[in-house]
Amino acid sequence: MAQAATLDEIKDRIRKRVGRRSPFNLMDAAEAEEVLSDLTGLDPDPWAEAWSKPGARWEQTARDAEDKGRADEARDAYFQAAAFYGTARHPFPSSPGKQEAYRKTIENYLAASRYFDPPLERIALPLRDKEVVGYLRLPARRPAPVIMHWGGIDNWKEERHGFVESMLAEGWGCFIMDSPGTGESPVLASDTAHEVYSTALDYLVTRPEVNPDRIAALGASFGGYWSTKLAHVEPERLRAAVNWGGGIHGFFQPDWQERSRNASSYLFDLIEARARLFGKKTFDELIEIMPILSLKDQGLLDQPCAPMLLVNGKDDLQVPIEDFFMLLECGNPKAMRLFPGGHMGESPDVFPTILRWLHRELDGE
Repeated sequence: MAQAATLDEIKDRIRKRVGRRSPFNLMDAAEAEEVLSDLTGLDPDPWAEAWSKPGARWEQTARDAEDKGRADEARDAYFQAAAFYGTARHPFPSSPGKQEAYRKTIENYLAASRYFDPPLERIALPLRDKEVVGYLRLPARRPAPVIMHWGGIDNWKEERHGFVESMLAEGWGCFIMDSPGTGESPVLASDTAHEVYSTALDYLVTRPEVNPDRIAALGASFGGYWSTKLAHVEPERLRAAVNWGGGIHGFFQPDWQERSRNASSYLFDLIEARARLFGKKTFDELIEIMPILSLKDQGLLDQPCAPMLLVNGKDDLQVPIEDFFMLLECGNPKAMRLFPGGHMGESPDVFPTILRWLHRELDGE
């Protein structure tokens, strides 16, 4: 098992992600370096304070641009603010400072959304005494195919914006939401938590602007688990589903959690972030509850499922590649593509490959 990374190692990993990978992909290297040079540890509130400072500067820049009627400048500055605040709450809001940073992430993202074309609708769907929250954007050509899309344990709906833009460019609508136990999700991870996605499906099929026969699910990282489960519990209503890097059985077993707890592809607090999905805090609490998510043990893998694409990096340290071969060996035939690199693949062709497959399934191309 790998050892926990030092602060300097984590800083180096962040430098490699700046301008490339969420939540650092929108950042300027010099501005990120300014924060890193002053960062003396990973304690939650000091971390949140350090990354929130440039967030606040960008937020003020956005407001100034707004006052002058400079819409594009305001939108871009709000994006920058949301990116820094999103980093400030990373990987999850574990302290008052991080909770405030998360609130500011949503606030600034929605402020930027005032300038989106096509516009963004914030949808809140009742689920018992809570709400399933998602952002819906639809192209001009309607009724439109729609991709239901979500990320993993730390990459939440506000950080999936670039993927949404790509899907709109393909002529599809997109409904982004948070996975159970993350963001604004009203439920923790459990063997029944897929109800949030079924609730969203219930709503989408009622919208006249949506083609109810052309709805797909795309889950990234841990979110790939949920798209796989949805493909098995909603095979008639989903036209297609993509598991981009999510485990389905071996991943949830104690031995894999022990093996992957310090995976070098994750910055820090991986076990804590996984545990939080279930409302837990410790490794022992996590390994006690996590096996309930196994799709094999739930008896779903041999059941009918929507057409599926499985995508990952062949050297993934966070999710066992054996889970993907298990999916291939069970139930309906599926497509799979492995790429070089670790978690989710490190080739520039990963996402374009997903788009091409979705075109074939949704548009017959």
